[in-house]
Amino acid sequence: MVGGTALDRAKIEQAFRIMGQYLLDHKALGEIAIYGGSAILFQFDWRRTSDDVDARIISTGNHGLVAAAALEAASRLGLPRSWLNESVTMYARLPEQAGDRIFVGVYPTAERVGLRVVAAKPAYILAMKLGALERVTADDRDFDDAVNLSMACGVSTVDELREIFRSYFPDRELPAPAELRLHDIAQAIRSKPSC
Repeated sequence: MVGGTALDRAKIEQAFRIMGQYLLDHKALGEIAIYGGSAILFQFDWRRTSDDVDARIISTGNHGLVAAAALEAASRLGLPRSWLNESVTMYARLPEQAGDRIFVGVYPTAERVGLRVVAAKPAYILAMKLGALERVTADDRDFDDAVNLSMACGVSTVDELREIFRSYFPDRELPAPAELRLHDIAQAIRSKPSC
């Protein structure tokens, strides 16, 4: 949670509008790609909040200015400086493919664009979540997200889960602790009622 408060879509979009205006004021166009919980909540109703916004600044030549825009949003909204968390970069595949992301929006408005936001597609987020299962969090949110994303992607078996991971990270092996949890994910999918 950011400063003890989870971020919902409205708060994140408010921050994106501030970032977009900041970039417009500096005669710049920035672009970010979002991942994890924030990417999920922009695509699904079952995820209401995120602890932060996992993101990569993907616009060329103005990383510092986009980072400054995020700090401006943090200052104006009372968020911690780390609300836009770039540490996700170590988990993303490089290079990313154009088909890995979907368009989320432009900010501050569609008529006045300073910031463009794209999000990882559900299957890509699922692959990242599977890789993250090597760590266990207090609320086990990565596991719950993996179950829900699997269902959204039509994936229900251990072999299908492995295939999703390999399709995005062909040169990586699932960490052993994550591999051990694939059976638990498949079982949780089978025990959930169909939508």
